[in-house]
Amino acid sequence: MKIDFLVPGISKCGTTTLCYLLGEHPEIFIPEIKEPHHFIREDLAEHRPLYEKLFEPAKPGQLLGEGSQMYCTVEFEELVSARVREHNPEMKLIFSVRNPFKRIESSYREFHHSGPCYAVNAPYGINEAMSGLPALLGDSHYWQRLQSYRKHFRDDQILVVFLEDLQKDPQSVLKQCYEFLGVDSSFVNDTANSTQLNSGEEKLYDTRLLRFLRTNEFTGYKMARLSIPTQDRIFRRLGLRRPFTQPVQWSDEARARVVNTLKADIAEFLKYCGRPADLWKEFA
Repeated sequence: MKIDFLVPGISKCGTTTLCYLLGEHPEIFIPEIKEPHHFIREDLAEHRPLYEKLFEPAKPGQLLGEGSQMYCTVEFEELVSARVREHNPEMKLIFSVRNPFKRIESSYREFHHSGPCYAVNAPYGINEAMSGLPALLGDSHYWQRLQSYRKHFRDDQILVVFLEDLQKDPQSVLKQCYEFLGVDSSFVNDTANSTQLNSGEEKLYDTRLLRFLRTNEFTGYKMARLSIPTQDRIFRRLGLRRPFTQPVQWSDEARARVVNTLKADIAEFLKYCGRPADLWKEFA
């Protein structure tokens, strides 16, 4: 079994949304499970039967695809791009991107939301988080992230999709994807205009009291026995695990740090994509 295309999205929100929408095309199959993470696994060969099982419901002739934001990170991109090339040298790749500030905000929320799964306490405050979690800025170097794949794949195997475009005119962006993948581009997805997945308001964060309880020698091990969904349900009801209902607060210092760090990289990336240099005005 060969996978025909991947969505190694730089933007997690864009990856989730795009995979869902592409999977509704009758000529495309994408597993229901989000982000299988197969190509980053240490036990790649041993895991392959389970991975292939995800695609068993596919109908004959359907293109097989999947996506993961983890496939396009500083930590895993070199490994994944080489493995994907070995798996299928004619693989097609769809990268989803968005304004870097929005991507950093989304990743900041995700680090807080997923922290209990990996025993990671994301710093409170965006500037502190960028210092404590280098991936927030590192993974936002879009041009650098793309290079690992360009070493293994031709540019005609790569399509870049902008989340802003997908939100504004989903049918047009999907048509572009269909043409790129070689499936019927006249298909109209009736749910595209109303679909928004992986919203920031769905993400939760621990209060400082809950963090104390998680790390306390008397309560931490008891809490760890509960599944993460159970913890979310209980502690949200108690007000100890809360949704992100307010915008991320940026200081002038933090904004300047992002622009100074990413400006040259973003300029090269937008040039490669044929987009205006002032598409994201903060970096113009």
